[in-house]
Amino acid sequence: MVRLMRRIGHLVVEHPGMVAGVSLCLTLFLYANIHNLRTGTDLTDMFGSRDPQWRAASQIGKELGYGNQLFVLIEAPKGNADNSADMEGMADRLTSEMAASGLFKQERSGLQQEELLNFVRLYSWNFPSFALPEQIGELKQRLDPQQIHKNVRQSATEMVTPFSSMGADYFVADPLGLMTVAAHNSQSFSQFAGFDLNWGSGNRFFSKDHKALLILAEPRESAIDYKFSGQVVQWTRQHIASISAEPPFRDSGVRAMQAGAYVYAEQDHKFIERNIRLVSLVSIIGNLTLCLFVYPSIPMLLLSLLPASLGILCTTGIASYYPGEVNLISLSFVAILAGLGDDQVVHFFNRIPQEWSKGRTYNEALIRTFETTGLSVVLCICTAAIATAALATSEFKALAEFGFILTVGMFMMMFHTLLTVPALMQLWGRLFKPVAPKAVTFRLLPFLAHKVVDFVGKHARLVVAGSAALFLLSVLLLPSIKLGGSFDITGGADDNAGIAQKSLSTEFNIEGNPSLFLIAGSQEDVLRRAEQLTAGLETYRQRGIVKSIFSPTSLLPSVYIQRQRAALLSTIDLNESARALDASLKEGGLQVAPHLPYLEQLNKLAHGPDPITLETATKYLPAGLLDNNIRRTKDGSYVAAVAYYATDANATQLIPPTVLASWRDQYGPFVDFSFNKINRDMQSRLLHDSRRALVWTAAGITLLVYLTFRSLRVALLVLMPICFAIIVTFGLLKLAGHPFTFMSITAIPLIIGIGIDNGIHLVRRYRESGRSSILVVAKASGAALIQSNLTTMIGFGALMAATFKPLAELGLVTSLGVALALVGGLCLIPAVIVLQDPKLGHGKPT
Repeated sequence: MVRLMRRIGHLVVEHPGMVAGVSLCLTLFLYANIHNLRTGTDLTDMFGSRDPQWRAASQIGKELGYGNQLFVLIEAPKGNADNSADMEGMADRLTSEMAASGLFKQERSGLQQEELLNFVRLYSWNFPSFALPEQIGELKQRLDPQQIHKNVRQSATEMVTPFSSMGADYFVADPLGLMTVAAHNSQSFSQFAGFDLNWGSGNRFFSKDHKALLILAEPRESAIDYKFSGQVVQWTRQHIASISAEPPFRDSGVRAMQAGAYVYAEQDHKFIERNIRLVSLVSIIGNLTLCLFVYPSIPMLLLSLLPASLGILCTTGIASYYPGEVNLISLSFVAILAGLGDDQVVHFFNRIPQEWSKGRTYNEALIRTFETTGLSVVLCICTAAIATAALATSEFKALAEFGFILTVGMFMMMFHTLLTVPALMQLWGRLFKPVAPKAVTFRLLPFLAHKVVDFVGKHARLVVAGSAALFLLSVLLLPSIKLGGSFDITGGADDNAGIAQKSLSTEFNIEGNPSLFLIAGSQEDVLRRAEQLTAGLETYRQRGIVKSIFSPTSLLPSVYIQRQRAALLSTIDLNESARALDASLKEGGLQVAPHLPYLEQLNKLAHGPDPITLETATKYLPAGLLDNNIRRTKDGSYVAAVAYYATDANATQLIPPTVLASWRDQYGPFVDFSFNKINRDMQSRLLHDSRRALVWTAAGITLLVYLTFRSLRVALLVLMPICFAIIVTFGLLKLAGHPFTFMSITAIPLIIGIGIDNGIHLVRRYRESGRSSILVVAKASGAALIQSNLTTMIGFGALMAATFKPLAELGLVTSLGVALALVGGLCLIPAVIVLQDPKLGHGKPT
């Protein structure tokens, strides 16, 4: 390794222009693709495409279109005045402009009369498929020839239903009034139960208190497409503002607001951008301020910023190729790399003048720095990369991408630290003759390092005893630590999406996030299992745990159930009923011609009803009513969703896992999906992956440290500050009452991989120094150690400014861990060497 580093040093010294040129070409090549990098906010996509939860979310959003609705609430001003005309006018304007925009598949603020009539025909023309045992008596009575005359008269004059305003048209569609019986116990019309279709005009979606009118729109792309979601919400917001500014609507006081998945998507995207912009800005400004304060010259300052700047640029370019997208976790690499950027180059700056002062030429000092500090830089980058690469092996996609991007960033910074920066220094030296510095490399930090090391030298026993006591106390506190927290993105005071959703729920009883059972298979298979699962959920609804259930089988029963129901009516002579209806119409002086389709349907049902299928049912129903619950997929199979809502909005798990397992055994496979479940699974997956990454990181770094020093005692000495830092970090946070979440475990591999740098640099320098005292070595390296750790602490500490709590905790735990690793490296290692074995590690350098 020493020979390899020497060759790299000669390459940089002899061909700096070529090295700088290669670096420039690489940077430009990667920069050219940065515009293709996407920002994802979908939490379900953080699992990865192989995860059943991700596939469920994909089917729900993309194939079923479930939840892909944009709601616009048009609200009347406070007061008792009737503003229905103004509300309808605004709704008509907005839906008309939506239709012309090309952004929406459909948009409506009410139902057309023909749509309502088709809904009636679904039940009245196919009543055998919907007849429940308790309805058989009433149906037989209505179909009895002796009662037909009375039924016809009642249907024509006295029927009171949600459709009664349709008058003669309704009578033609359902002359026997079978709709009121067949649909009496069905929840199929529940989507419209929150609307008062009879108030106002045109069967509008008015709320029960008549103070709100709802527009239901389905955009052309899924809400999972966040770029499209932002476009839709922004377009709608602009057009609402434009319409509201017109005098008729401005003077009326009517206002409109958006709600639903697309609004959440846009808000989440802004949430991510705001958080990442904030933490990146804090990290960059914090580190720039520190460097301005510490570095004595502008050229040195600029060179120190190069590895971070070029590393971030190149890493972003690579991420734009793969994975092609960054999420809320992985995008934090900007703030982290800004803190890690000068961690290694500071040791270069610290070592070159020290080697130069020994009588060597500038080039000799640079090459010697490659052989010594350069090798330490490689080892430190490798240890940090082991930690991030361990995270990159996670099954949890978000954590894997985070680890991968950070690993790439580590090696990009090593590339620029060992090649780009020294090459530019060499080129600068050719233009301006380098002069050996007369002052120290850093301001203040050497003085601080000397004071700390002097204290350690005088009070080594106190340092070791105090550290041991703090360590033991922390060990005793570890069993009491409990992990909690959640992975929610919340808008806080700016949660306009949440406010709109609350209004939607209050006015129209349209809830936000249901729990879902997702079923795939043949049409009959998914419908049969949906019925069985709906029956299972019904017991929880009766117990008050489940508030409401939405199943496709309320509109489309399985063939099995349809045949069972039809069998209950097999004793009725429907041909006789048809003849009685025909005679009753003629006796009443009514035209028979409009009723011929109904009479033909009765005669057809007399020979045995054809089962209703998805294809036939869809012809009767308004778009979006059934196809959002069951749909045929591209491969010819079907997917159905049974949705249910909790009575307690804060409940996290309605159906116990043991019950779900028994239902799978009885009814067949299904995926239970909810955002609460995704949250729980994310936590479980993060814990599993973080623990595995911790094991791999600890094993890999332990092996690398041992192979580096070829001594078990030295390896343990180097690792000691890391064990101290991790245990004491958790102990101090527990003493402070910190509520731990699952992200605290994710921080541990990072603390190991980054914090080990102090021990590697210090112990390698000590072993290279021959007979020098550890205190002398610590003073020489202390300023660089402090500087590199301070920038890292600022980089991770900047994450604490995030309002996304898991990200903030990752910053808190990691920055505190790095600070304690610095204490362990600069204080504990010298103290232990002074007390136990001043000759430890003396011998040939590695």
